[in-house]
Amino acid sequence: MIITIDSCLINSKEKLTEMNELEELAKKGIIEIVGTERLIQETENHSLRKAKAESYKNISEPYTVGKSRIGSFYISGGEGFKFKELALILFPNKNPLELNENESNDVMHLVSHTHSDSEYFVTNNTKDFIDARKTNKNRDGSYLNQKRDEFNKLGIKVVTPKEMLNIVESKMKEE
Repeated sequence: MIITIDSCLINSKEKLTEMNELEELAKKGIIEIVGTERLIQETENHSLRKAKAESYKNISEPYTVGKSRIGSFYISGGEGFKFKELALILFPNKNPLELNENESNDVMHLVSHTHSDSEYFVTNNTKDFIDARKTNKNRDGSYLNQKRDEFNKLGIKVVTPKEMLNIVESKMKEE
């Protein structure tokens, strides 16, 4: 089972308990943890985090006009998802062409993930990747998992590290 991790899960100081467990599963060969080109880019100014990011297999990213960086990228044959459609789920109230660098990086993590063999995208960033923005209209909790549900409809599985551990445990019991 291959999982793509978000930059918030770079565990250079080994203080993220669930990531420690996922990394131990990776050492045992039960899962494979991969990162995107953006994982490297977002850690460039911190040597420990960059070294950790570079320890994962880099799944690269497809070239996206206006949003790619020179580095490890490839020209997509059209499979996977495009920047705009994922940006509209992550940031529904923003023009995809006007996202800031961090927002663009979040989208590119998912674009890269969808073009890879990775099965799950793992993040602690529930605000951007799992739940919608809480408003007066959705106080009933309908904002919870709203983005995750939209991604699921597209076949993109977004989970937290704790949920990923539960998935791995469940699959191990089945075997």
